Amino acid sequence: MELWQSLLVAFGGNAALLLVLGFLGRSLMSSVLAKDIEKFKAELHVAAVEHQVRFSKLHEKRAEVLAELYNLLVAATWQATNFAFPMQWAGDPDKKTQYVTAVNAIAEYFRFFDQHRIWLPAKLCDPLEAFAKQLRTPTIHLGVYLGIEHPTEKTLKEREEAWANAWDSVEKDIPKLRAAIEAEFRELLGAGDAKAG
Repeated sequence: MELWQSLLVAFGGNAALLLVLGFLGRSLMSSVLAKDIEKFKAELHVAAVEHQVRFSKLHEKRAEVLAELYNLLVAATWQATNFAFPMQWAGDPDKKTQYVTAVNAIAEYFRFFDQHRIWLPAKLCDPLEAFAKQLRTPTIHLGVYLGIEHPTEKTLKEREEAWANAWDSVEKDIPKLRAAIEAEFRELLGAGDAKAG
């Protein structure tokens, strides 16, 4: 065997060995990477499911808070409207009792709102707080005047104005605020077009 044949066998054999080792190495790396990719996909799937469960529970809690808050909002509106109504029907509680009931309903609404505002988007908190103030201010104002036992002529005139303001508030201002809040609730809950409310 000549020198060039010996060199060819020596280097050719090494080259073939390197090719075989390279092929095996590549196959091994592909197998390891495939396992890592599958493991990563599984971890991603678990994270996605956990996120979905968390989001679902958050949405469920938010819906519960909104439902209860809306019930209290409606109850407070009804009580304030009954109190501010310019007439008193036979069999209805007197205005002092209606005042206490209205103030308590408004306070219950606001207390619940304040304790649960963390579940609500910030842009909804301002209208909900404004709603409570819009109900509370004229109601308390009228209640103070109705509580005066021996009103003067001036006090009677101021009471009439307070009564007119309270009635205007529950007849004009409150329905607008309520409609805006209802639209926000619907949007938040994904219940149709918020503009349709």
